Amino acid sequence: MIPDAGVRSEMADSVISRTPFPPHECWGKETRAMSTPLKPTNRSSPIPRRDMLGAGAALMLAGCATASGTGTREAVTGSPVAFTQHRFTSADGTSLSYFRQGQGPALVWVHGTLSTWDDWRDVASRLSPRFTNFVLERRGRGASADGAAYALEREVEDVLALMEEAGPGASLFGHSLGGILALEAAVRRPPARLVLYEPPFPISQRITREAVERVRTTWKREGPDAALVAAQHHIFRMLTAEQLEAFRQTPQWAKQLGMMETFLREISAVAELPMGVERFRAVDTATRVVLGDQSPRVLLAEPAQALTRVLPRATLRGLPGQGHVAHVSAPARLAQEVEDFLTAS
Repeated sequence: MIPDAGVRSEMADSVISRTPFPPHECWGKETRAMSTPLKPTNRSSPIPRRDMLGAGAALMLAGCATASGTGTREAVTGSPVAFTQHRFTSADGTSLSYFRQGQGPALVWVHGTLSTWDDWRDVASRLSPRFTNFVLERRGRGASADGAAYALEREVEDVLALMEEAGPGASLFGHSLGGILALEAAVRRPPARLVLYEPPFPISQRITREAVERVRTTWKREGPDAALVAAQHHIFRMLTAEQLEAFRQTPQWAKQLGMMETFLREISAVAELPMGVERFRAVDTATRVVLGDQSPRVLLAEPAQALTRVLPRATLRGLPGQGHVAHVSAPARLAQEVEDFLTAS
């Protein structure tokens, strides 16, 4: 076991509210919200505080860990036990890492793209008095190896292998792309309970291959900074130009610049997903679908609502005032929602 640092006490203050962008052409519609991608600009210019408030939301599928602002901050109280790092082997022989903390029934956490396990440290720690956290470090990140050839199927196998490591009776939580992996894993190995926080299954529209290729081409020709800007324009459609520029001045932007390779392969796989979620109708696990009321309709609200209709034992829980990164903007609130569901009789 490798001892890890304790839980950080300083978390983000704010998350962007939904911006009024119409559907973009790369979601199969002709309407454009912005005529041209934003160009990399000089970061030395000061950004108004109103724009900094949107910076922490980052990109739509991201799990941001840092934001700016001066509002009330939530802090982890007490002296939590440090996470310890462990290793396990997935079905294809890839050696992967996970972080463990707490006591009680096992709870497996699966993070999204443009994200790491550390982004979920705060929320998971709040559940450690009642649950043993198994926080996956997804392949290609940190101490987790990459494997020979990428496929979502390999990542589903990773989740299944960690569920095996956690043992019988483990519950499962997945955020964003991690929610897709968690639900796919639940088809084969039903968890005790399942929490899905805004998995972006395509319902009425999909992310197109053309959109992904535009970002990939930008990455190859202009580098990761321009590619993340292009991803906002062509795929996520969340931030205004001012908010995007503010986000580019945060530490989280620099962190995500190093994740472009994993991001592109993951978002490419999401673009190939079949439309709809009818194939999950047989998942007879008690499931809580979590949806922020500030999250965009097509990318995130539609899948949450569709899953609630299709999964026989699913309930939908709204997070007023929150979007895709409540683990940043309201970690205590999100942790309480998860705990309430997992402990309900």
